[in-house]
Amino acid sequence: MVFSDPEKSAKIKQYWSERAKATDPASFQATTYDVFLREHEINTLKERIAALSLPPGSTVVDVGCGDGHATVSLAAAFPAIKFIGIDWSEEMLGLAEKGLAAQPPGLRNTVSFRIGDMRRLSGPLRSDRFEVFTTMRSLINLTTSEEQYDTIAQIAEHLVPGGYYFCIENFLRGQNNFNHLRVAMGLPEIPVRWHNHFFDEDRFLAETRPSFDSVVFDSFLSSYYLATRVIYSAGCHLTGQEPDYFHPIHRTAAKLPVIGDFCPIKLVTMRRKL
Repeated sequence: MVFSDPEKSAKIKQYWSERAKATDPASFQATTYDVFLREHEINTLKERIAALSLPPGSTVVDVGCGDGHATVSLAAAFPAIKFIGIDWSEEMLGLAEKGLAAQPPGLRNTVSFRIGDMRRLSGPLRSDRFEVFTTMRSLINLTTSEEQYDTIAQIAEHLVPGGYYFCIENFLRGQNNFNHLRVAMGLPEIPVRWHNHFFDEDRFLAETRPSFDSVVFDSFLSSYYLATRVIYSAGCHLTGQEPDYFHPIHRTAAKLPVIGDFCPIKLVTMRRKL
C-alpha cells in the first residue's frame, strides 16, 4: 500500500521512541500516563480471552504492543497460550524485552516480541494465522482511515476462520459526548492529539463487516471517563489544582458499572468469518 503521509508517520514513530527513552520502565506509563485506565483495559481483555476457552498452544498477537506491559500481563494470566507482541519502535521493544527478562522462566517461554510495522504485517508474521489479535490504542497512530482499515484487513487475513480480534481504539462519538459534558461543566474540550486519528463508528462497521461476521461495540470505559475526565476534572478546576493521574478516584472509578457513551476508547469484539 502507499503510505499517505510518510513524513507524519516518521514523526509519530519518533514521538513514541523518544517517549520510551524518557519513561521509567517501572512506571508502566510509556503508552499512557493513566496507568489505571491501562489496567482496566488489560483486565477487560483478560475477561474476553478467558471467555473464549482457547485450547493450549493457541496464540494471541498484540499489534502495537509498545512497552509490552499488556502483552506480559495477559500472558501471565494464560500460561498455556503463546503471545506475540509487535511494535515498530526499537526503543519500545527494548522496554518490552527488559520487562520480560524480569519475569519467571516459564513466562519467558510463552512470550516473544518482534519488530515490525503494523501496515506490513506479513513482515513479522509471514503468512501465518493465529487465533486472536489485539490492538490497544495503536491503530489511532496511523495517519489516515485508509491505512487503518488496510491494517484491519491484514489482521483479518492473519486470523484463523472464527478467530477473534479485540480492538481497543478511540472513536469520535464518545469523544464528542464527553467533551459536551466538559463544556457543560465549564471545562475546555480535550482535543484529539496531533499524532492520533480517531475512528468513526459508522464507517468502522461498514469497513469491517466484509471480513467479520460479528462486530460488537463496548464503551467499557465510559463511567471511568465520566468520573475522571468530567467530575474529577471539574473539581480540580474549581480548586485551581492540576488533575493527578494517581489520585484515588482513578483507582475507584474503574469499579463503576458502565453508564452511557462518554469515552472515546471502546472495545470492539470482532469474529473472523468462517
